[in-house]
Amino acid sequence: MILRFFACLLLLISIDIQAEGNAAGLPDPLLIAISNDTYPYMFTDEQGEAAGLVVDYWQDVAKRQNITVRFIAADWSETLQLLDSGQVHLHGGIARTDERSARYAMGATGIAIYSNIFVHRDIPHLTRLSQLTPFAIGVVAQSSHVDTILQQVPAALLKPYPNVTAMYDAALAGDIKVMTGLDRLPPRYHRHTELVMQFPLYRKIPLRNIMLSYATDKNTTLLAAIQRVTAEIEPAFLERLERRWLGVEADEDTLLLGVPIDNPPYMHVTQQGEAQGLFVDLWQQWSEHTGQKIAFVPDTSLNSLHNLVKGRIDVLVAFPDNQNLPVGIAPAYHLYNFPSEFYYLKRNAITDLTDLASGKIAIFANAPYADTLQQRYPQLEFIRYRQLPEMIAGVLNGELAGFFGASAIIPQRLQQLNLTDIFASVADSELVSPMYSLVQQQQTELAEQIRRGFAQMPLDTLVQTEQRWLTDASQYYFSRFRQQIPLTEDEQDWLKQHKVLRVGMLRNWPPMEFADEDGLPAGVTVDMFNLLAERLNASFEFQLFDDFDSMLQQLQQQQLDLIANVSDRKDRHGYAKFSDVFWPTQLAVISDSSRQSVTGIADLYGSKVAIYQDYELARQLPQLHPQINVVAVQDLAQGLMLLQRNEVDFALDTVESASETLKQTGMLGLRAYVVDDLPHYASLIAVRKDFAPLVVMLNKGLRSISSEERQQLYQKWFSFQISQGMDRQQLNTLMWRIGGAVALLLLFVVLWNVSLRREVALRRKAEQKMRFMATHDDLTQLPNRSLIKERIEQALLQHARHNEIMALLFIDLDGFKEVNDAYGHDAGDELLLKLAGLLDNAVRKSDTVARFGGDEFVVLLTGLLSRDDAAIVAEKILHQMSMPITLSVGEVQVGASIGIAVYPYDGTDSAKLLKVADSLMYRIKQQGKNRYCFSKVAF
Repeated sequence: MILRFFACLLLLISIDIQAEGNAAGLPDPLLIAISNDTYPYMFTDEQGEAAGLVVDYWQDVAKRQNITVRFIAADWSETLQLLDSGQVHLHGGIARTDERSARYAMGATGIAIYSNIFVHRDIPHLTRLSQLTPFAIGVVAQSSHVDTILQQVPAALLKPYPNVTAMYDAALAGDIKVMTGLDRLPPRYHRHTELVMQFPLYRKIPLRNIMLSYATDKNTTLLAAIQRVTAEIEPAFLERLERRWLGVEADEDTLLLGVPIDNPPYMHVTQQGEAQGLFVDLWQQWSEHTGQKIAFVPDTSLNSLHNLVKGRIDVLVAFPDNQNLPVGIAPAYHLYNFPSEFYYLKRNAITDLTDLASGKIAIFANAPYADTLQQRYPQLEFIRYRQLPEMIAGVLNGELAGFFGASAIIPQRLQQLNLTDIFASVADSELVSPMYSLVQQQQTELAEQIRRGFAQMPLDTLVQTEQRWLTDASQYYFSRFRQQIPLTEDEQDWLKQHKVLRVGMLRNWPPMEFADEDGLPAGVTVDMFNLLAERLNASFEFQLFDDFDSMLQQLQQQQLDLIANVSDRKDRHGYAKFSDVFWPTQLAVISDSSRQSVTGIADLYGSKVAIYQDYELARQLPQLHPQINVVAVQDLAQGLMLLQRNEVDFALDTVESASETLKQTGMLGLRAYVVDDLPHYASLIAVRKDFAPLVVMLNKGLRSISSEERQQLYQKWFSFQISQGMDRQQLNTLMWRIGGAVALLLLFVVLWNVSLRREVALRRKAEQKMRFMATHDDLTQLPNRSLIKERIEQALLQHARHNEIMALLFIDLDGFKEVNDAYGHDAGDELLLKLAGLLDNAVRKSDTVARFGGDEFVVLLTGLLSRDDAAIVAEKILHQMSMPITLSVGEVQVGASIGIAVYPYDGTDSAKLLKVADSLMYRIKQQGKNRYCFSKVAF
């Protein structure tokens, strides 16, 4: 005790002496009390050193003021005692309360932290504070969480613990299912992985927004000095601090992507908390295509939006088009379109919303179509909700006539809630809304990287990804591009207001753009725009120009609306916006045939090269290769004239233009060479700047034009004479000969195949019948034991890849033997047939019902979000089997004993899962029958 007294006395003396000598008025060293276990804000690491956001904050302050800072770490309850006893100058991080404000002099750090309720993953539909009253809530004694909860939920039952470690231990032991916490659960907790699995971030409920403060013992002079120096801290520094400590741990070169959960099949999480869905797969393919590393951060929609605002993530994967985005947030890329429909209770038989004289309709808080709905149905009132369960509850209790939701998402959510049988949708109520990937507004380079990456992804890849997640073709987006581009209503309205779009093109630039013999526009550009016109339902009018500069001037004066085959240059950004690649450009070098072949750009060194003056290459080539003397010309014809006069050594233009020009009379002495190491510059569409919506539509249209269609245009317009190639007449003669031989061969093959086709068809039909007989039960036509094992193995591979859970229900009939003995085998077979139909109707089409043998059945449930989904199906089966069943011999009554095995908790192979489910079924038989049960492992 004496030693401790003298230590404190010396510390107090040190504080008094050292407080005098700092220009900013701060003590040196500055002694700060912090909690040793409040991750990620302040804690002690494995080496016992102070760490966390608060520690970094005060170390930056000390560095700016050229002073030393020392942290005194203690349990939370003891940190205030350090301040009260004068052992420290200030408390480094504390939540402001009325009691603390009266007790201390306090200032703000400028950092916002969040108090949350963490909810166990197995408690469904717990999304609001008002739903907490049935649960004991774990709290750390004397923390600010206690007052906050009691203010917002006065009837809350609190269960205090001395520290967070004790609370986390209790949570993993199952003593509590909800608990308080800050932004994140601490990795330093020895069972952190298990804790996060059971209490995932996306299940947390916001409790309170706290402005992190610091506190002194009513020392107003010290407080004023601290306020002066903390006011100098830039917001960018605070944002970096929050990203480091409150964001996801990742390398600096990894993009963090926010994934709004509860939106299957677009975006959701597996039972293990990993992101999955159509949009997740699209971004993974984007990552592979661009080489950019990414990491997904699942959370609710609103939390994801908040994290983007705070810089804790870089991109929000997808968010509905919304005019009320937070300040500083902007769309980066139009990722997708999704349809929404009106859902209602079937018993109400609503066939048309216009028939409703009045009523309240629910829509999601971020729904982009509120104004459209109000215009369509002015007699109805549309109310925004944050959660689907709230909307469903309002419909069930009669407060709401129904709700609008995404056509691909709502049926799955209703199925999870076992409500599919009582809800229906109105067929003609569909609205289509765009989904955008969002970034911070100043991240223009990132937005361009995102747009460019998606624009370059093959449409076939996008179509395949879409069809892997969506089973209803009416909900497809990418798959419809080849027929009619899926435009939003706003885009369709824009095109209606701009009925004719004026396109500028050159009169003499074959085969890309030229006037034909009748003076009409022709060439690749015309054909490409004809395809775009058809798929966009737009109208393009072509205007011919003699030179490019005049055409560009007309675009600048808005006398033209767009020009194709243009380079994206900064000096044009003032009056034009640019599309994705319109036509791939490859350059060719033209020379006199007497010259040596050109194999690479080095062969041009020391030479004069004529290049069309508007090409970006005319400006860039001298910078990239100063050994080349570039001569800018008005067009290729001038360049070739200079070449024939020996005033230049080479002419350079696109392969297409070079090929067409070399066919002309007088060009026989010239040759063209494709040089791979020449720089490439994309050929784009330039659109007048005030027509920005048109750029998005053109990009959609360009994506719809497949490589096969471009190849057809290529073959239609281009006839190549590159290097020592044969001429057209020789090529045609050779093609006719080859074509004749191929035709004779095809005729022989067709005649031979006709004789075999009938036999093959009969054999295939017999094989299909044999396959069905081998894999299905003769009586019920359900899959048999061998097929259900095969399907289980296939499902295991799928669920292991996506980290999903699935369940096996092993069902044994109660009372079947009595029916069989009383009425005979015919009645037993009739009963089995009816029960097979009952089981088949109780599950989804994606699930499997099999007859395992005798009166035993196995049900395979796939793609479950929680184990409760399996319990719902079991209860449904038991309820339906409790009803009398009418047979030809009269009514009979049976029941069922059901054992449920869950992957991955009860096993990771079919044999183990079947064994567990079978043993659980026998346990039910011994305990009274007509029930179901899980293993203890599954809870």
